[in-house]
Amino acid sequence: MMPSDTADPAITVGATSAEPVSNRRSFLAMGAAAAGLAVASAANAQTVQIPGPRTRKPGAAGGQNLPSDGTVNWNDPVLRLVRRITSGLTTAEIASARQMGFSAYLNYQLNPSAIDDTAVETFAAAKFPLLALPYASMVAADAGEVSNQLMDNSLYRATFSKRQLQERMIDFWTDHFTISLNKVGIRKVIDDRDVIRPFALGKFPDLLRATSKSPAMLVYLDQNLSRYPTPNQNYAREVMELHTLGVNGGYTQTDVAELSRILTGWTVNGTTNVFSFSRGNHDRGQNGPKVFLGRTFPPMPSTATVAEMQKEGEDAIDMLVAHPSTANYISLKMARWLLAYEPPQAVVDATAAVYLSTGGDIPSMIRTILTPTNLMASVAKYRRPFHYAAASLRALGANVTNIRSIRGTADTMGMPMFQWEQPNGYPDRIDWWSGLVLLRWRFASTLSTQTSATNTNVDLTPFKAQGNTAEGVMKVITSQIFGGELAPSLSAQLLAYLKAGTFNDTRIRESLALAISAQQFQWY
Repeated sequence: MMPSDTADPAITVGATSAEPVSNRRSFLAMGAAAAGLAVASAANAQTVQIPGPRTRKPGAAGGQNLPSDGTVNWNDPVLRLVRRITSGLTTAEIASARQMGFSAYLNYQLNPSAIDDTAVETFAAAKFPLLALPYASMVAADAGEVSNQLMDNSLYRATFSKRQLQERMIDFWTDHFTISLNKVGIRKVIDDRDVIRPFALGKFPDLLRATSKSPAMLVYLDQNLSRYPTPNQNYAREVMELHTLGVNGGYTQTDVAELSRILTGWTVNGTTNVFSFSRGNHDRGQNGPKVFLGRTFPPMPSTATVAEMQKEGEDAIDMLVAHPSTANYISLKMARWLLAYEPPQAVVDATAAVYLSTGGDIPSMIRTILTPTNLMASVAKYRRPFHYAAASLRALGANVTNIRSIRGTADTMGMPMFQWEQPNGYPDRIDWWSGLVLLRWRFASTLSTQTSATNTNVDLTPFKAQGNTAEGVMKVITSQIFGGELAPSLSAQLLAYLKAGTFNDTRIRESLALAISAQQFQWY
């Protein structure tokens, strides 16, 4: 099942009523169009290739039109919460959230260690065994297979883990602390396993301290090459601009240069892939004191210990996590991720205050951002390709034995995990992703036809549970894929297509593809 190359001009996307459609090519072309957005400028849309150097600041909405029909009727605060903190609606997730209620469900997701995720852990251990190896053993394995298992693991957990909010925050911090797999190789596997995942719902200072000594981060930003008397400034710059203070956070180029001096000696043991401090490469202040953000680090004698020299960098990191600009910057980014592209300043200020009062406790910050009032006042956000792939798998209740093939198809939408080359992470912008509509439609078409018992299988039995009729299937699509909050126009169009031709499994699968490629499904 492939979309037509040319849309039928007689089809009106988003109409409030629908004529029965007998021409399959016309409706499939409409399906491709239905996933689209009004784009301000085609030049702003990303192409299939992963973009190169940074040209935009992440997080801004880009002035795109929000959906005028569909999300305006999302009137249930609990469902809004489920959409924001999971990779997508499922019947089970909706039932669980409604049974608990808004606050209890949010608190449940904020305590991932109390959530039984045995099924996913068992699957991951069996299918992705290389990810658990120590570095020395991982090096001896096939590097391509290690990388593939890392990416497979990410999509599988995002889709099937019961710890959904943790997975969403892992996605967030993976971009915040971007490290390109293409540059650091399997070091990123260790970083994902030992840094990002354990601290994703902890305290931000602990997360920053862990990344500051992550071999993958140090290699990615060339800190392992930094030494007296010619320090490399890459990590010093990005840890302030992108990880903590923000570009307008009050630091200067002098602070970048001075922090790079302070961090000389922070490197990596290439054999064991652990953080190491090189005494001989550290700037002890031979050419004068170091002055960073107003604090003077006086010259150290040649007899200074390794611990004393390393502590200079640790003190500088502590200065960054305690800085008010860090509280503001992290709060803004989290509010953009969880709430709105342009969150209310009052929400950002309240979250920054919580950061400062709790020592950067991430769950406390999330509770401040995600209140029923805040969510109901916010507009929908547009799913990035990775999010869309996971949401689609969840919506169709896919059974996965081997996720690699469908993950490879998902990667063609332009967001293969861990492969963004710049340190600012995959953009969370509407206009960056809205040019990939046809690729989303192709993914939806491919996924809906999956019947392999050894890879991915979309079983139609649940979609016939309300009766093997067009009306019965439509009831399940409405509840399972859209949580009962389906725009009347889309409901009418889908039902019209189900009834237009011979009602059979092929027609059902095509209707499922149309449902998850429709405009309403692109938003959360």
